[in-house]
Amino acid sequence: MGNIVYLETTAVIDSAFKFNPNVLSILNNAEKSVTSQYVKMEIKKGFLNNLVLLHNKVVQCRSFSEVQDFIARLSNSPKRYYLGAVLDAMARFWREREDKRPSELKEKYGDIPVSEIIMNDAKYHLRMMIRRLLKKVDKLTDEKINPMECFIDLEEPHLKGDIFVNKPHKCPDSANECEIKKFFHDNIEDFKKIHEGLSQLPKEKVDAETQRRISSLKDIIRTKLPRSTMKFSNKSQDEKLCWNCADAIHAVLAPKDAFVVTKNAQHFEPICSLIEKGCITY
Repeated sequence: MGNIVYLETTAVIDSAFKFNPNVLSILNNAEKSVTSQYVKMEIKKGFLNNLVLLHNKVVQCRSFSEVQDFIARLSNSPKRYYLGAVLDAMARFWREREDKRPSELKEKYGDIPVSEIIMNDAKYHLRMMIRRLLKKVDKLTDEKINPMECFIDLEEPHLKGDIFVNKPHKCPDSANECEIKKFFHDNIEDFKKIHEGLSQLPKEKVDAETQRRISSLKDIIRTKLPRSTMKFSNKSQDEKLCWNCADAIHAVLAPKDAFVVTKNAQHFEPICSLIEKGCITY
């Protein structure tokens, strides 16, 4: 392919965690691969935090049947937003153990009931995934950019007893102040093009996420940037404005001659086309 590619958050997760062959093929054929610290922040806040929640739930359960009941209830609970990450983690757990023999597990965990073996193995498996994910992200691409100095004190989850702690996983808890305002100032023309272009989309193509993006871009461009004394960073109360603009931020973050790699064609293709960025979907 010979292209420079920028991997947004989902593409990084699909590469580093799910080993998606389509993304890995794009990576292997690229001249250069890039991602960003913003991606790591989104992973820590979202997908990785969901793995931590699952691990901690497994630790609290007395049997694997309790874990399965918990997963079954997720689809009808306020926490259904992390059902996808939970299912991905459990699918990988079983996939990597399909060829295991009872003797191997008995040697590892001792002559204990099957339910205990599964619980111990699930905790071990999740623990390894959580500890390795951000390390894999760091090694995944040739370069990681961070013009906003986003969350430079980001830490991996750590064990406190048997429970993982993943704090801080939100920007306001960061000890360092990002430069999101300067980033928007420096790239204001691209953000204006994105805002204007999305605002002109037919109503049937504007879903809830796109509407939040349009509203947040409008707020940032009209109220946050003109007033140089007004705070707009991870220390402000406007963190959701940043997160609502995530796809637009990724498109602008991508190097000028790079193709944004994503499976979210619905949202990224219109954004990339508005600022003349390439987009590769899988």
